[in-house]
Amino acid sequence: MLFINPAQEKFGGFLSRYIPVGIPVAIGCLAAYLKKHGIKVHVVDEELVDITPSVLRDLVDGLEKPYIFGLSCLTAHVVRAYQLAEMIKAEFPDSIVVAGGLHPTALPDEALAAGNIDYVVRGEGEEVMLQLHNALRGGKDPSNLMGISFVRDGKVMNNPEAPLIPELDDIPLFPYELFDNPKYDMGFITSSRGCPYKCTYCSQRMLTGTTYRYKSATRIVEELSILIDRYGQKQIVFYDDNFCFKAKRVVDVCNEIMAAGLHKKCAFSVQTRADNFPPDLVPILAAAGFKHAGFGMETGVNRLAKLIGKGETVEQHLEAVALGKKHGFDISLFMIFGLPTETRDERATSYRVVAGARVQSSKYNNLIPYPGTPIYTDLKTTDRIHVEPGWSNFNSTLSVTRSIFDRTPLPYVPETTSEFELKRDIIKYNLKTYVTATAVKGILLRNKGIGWYQLPSRWFLKPRELYHVAKIGVNIGVNMAVAVLPLSVTEPIMNALNPAMKRRPRVRDY
Repeated sequence: MLFINPAQEKFGGFLSRYIPVGIPVAIGCLAAYLKKHGIKVHVVDEELVDITPSVLRDLVDGLEKPYIFGLSCLTAHVVRAYQLAEMIKAEFPDSIVVAGGLHPTALPDEALAAGNIDYVVRGEGEEVMLQLHNALRGGKDPSNLMGISFVRDGKVMNNPEAPLIPELDDIPLFPYELFDNPKYDMGFITSSRGCPYKCTYCSQRMLTGTTYRYKSATRIVEELSILIDRYGQKQIVFYDDNFCFKAKRVVDVCNEIMAAGLHKKCAFSVQTRADNFPPDLVPILAAAGFKHAGFGMETGVNRLAKLIGKGETVEQHLEAVALGKKHGFDISLFMIFGLPTETRDERATSYRVVAGARVQSSKYNNLIPYPGTPIYTDLKTTDRIHVEPGWSNFNSTLSVTRSIFDRTPLPYVPETTSEFELKRDIIKYNLKTYVTATAVKGILLRNKGIGWYQLPSRWFLKPRELYHVAKIGVNIGVNMAVAVLPLSVTEPIMNALNPAMKRRPRVRDY
C-alpha cells in the first residue's frame, strides 16, 4: 500500500524554505500498524517530493495490483489531495484511493463527491485501514466495515463509527526509520490520545474522541530511547493534546525517564492545560528533564474563554505560568484572535495579559472554524464565514506569514470587528512579540530563530539568501508601518486596495 502526504499550500511563499518540515504523524502510525500485520507499506511525503504522473509510475513499480493509495487530508491541503486522487485515477483507473484524516472525517460526502476517492476512513484509522485493506486484497465486499464511507448506487453510505483502539501499547512503535531525513524534525513523541474537555474550536476530538488513552511508561521510555540513542535527539516534544491530564501516569513516566537516565541526555517539552499543571506535579516534571510547557490560553478575557468552552480561567493560566517559571520551565502561550463577539479592546487586553506574564514565547493566530467542530456548526449558517475554493484560506499561519496587503480572506470574522482590524491586530501583536533585538539576532546568527524561521549556514555569502533576507525585512517593515499607523488612516487605504474586504465590516458592538 502506498501512503501519500499531500503538500499543503506553501503558506509562507519564499519563507517556506526556512520553515522545518513536520513528519506526517498520522501516516506514520498507519504505516507501522499495517507493517505489524505483514503488509508492505510505502510512504511518500509531498512536502519533500513533488508528485507528478511520472513519479507516480515510478512509485508503484513492483507493487501488487490493484494499487491501493492512502491520502491523509487536513483541511489546509485537502485541495491537493483531491488533485492527487484525480491524477492517480487518470494514470491507474483500476486503482483504489482511500482518504482519511480530519477533513474527510468531518465531510465524507464532500470527499466522495470529488469523484476520484473510493473510500473514506473516518476517525482513528489504524484498525479500520487494516480491515479495509485486507477486504480489498481478499476480494471481499468491505461495505459492512465500521468507520468507512463510500458511494453505493449513487448514494453516500456512512457506516457507523468504529470503536477506538483501547490499548495504545498495541500500536507498534512509531516507524522513525521511514522518516530518517535531515529535512525532518525528528524530536517528537506521542504518549496519549484523546482529551476529555470540550473546547468548541478543537478538531482533534473527531479522531481521538474524549476518552483519554495513554501508553505505558515503559513503552514511552522505549520510544524515547530510540530517539535519543539512535537519532541523537537532544530536545523532544510530547505531541499529546493534554500530556498532564492523568497525574499518576505522568509521575510513572517521569520515574521511568529518570531510571533510564534519559533526563541527563535530553530536554523534554509538553503541551497541556493550565488546570492540569499542579504544584505537586511540576517539580517532578522538572526533575525528569522537562524544560518547556505550552498552554493553549487562547484569550486573556474570561468571558471569551467561557464562550468557547475552555473550562479554565485567565487566572489559572497565570498561576500555571508562574509555577512553571519558578521551577525553571520556559513557557509558551498560544492565543486565538477573532473569537465570536470579541472586540478590539479585548484583543488588546489579551496581549497585555500575555505581555505581563513575561513568557518565553507567544503566538497569536486567527480563529479557524474547522469543519466538524462545534464552533463551525454554530457559525456556518452566518454570513461571517468565508470558504475559498478548496478551503485554501483555512490555514492558521496565513494571517501571520503573509503581507498585510495579501488578499486572501480570513475564514471567519466576528461581527464586532472588521476584517482589516482583525488582520492588523494579529500582525501587530505577533510583530511586537517576535520582532525584538534578541529574536532578530537569533535568526541572523542561526541560533534558534523565532519559533519557525532559521536561515541556512553562511547565508550572508549567498546572493539568493541575501535577497530573501532583504525581502523579509521589507515585508516586516511594511507590516509594522500599517500596524502602528492609526486605523483612520490605514483602513480606507486597505479597503480601496482590496474592495472584497469591505464586505465584512464591523456591524455590532458589545
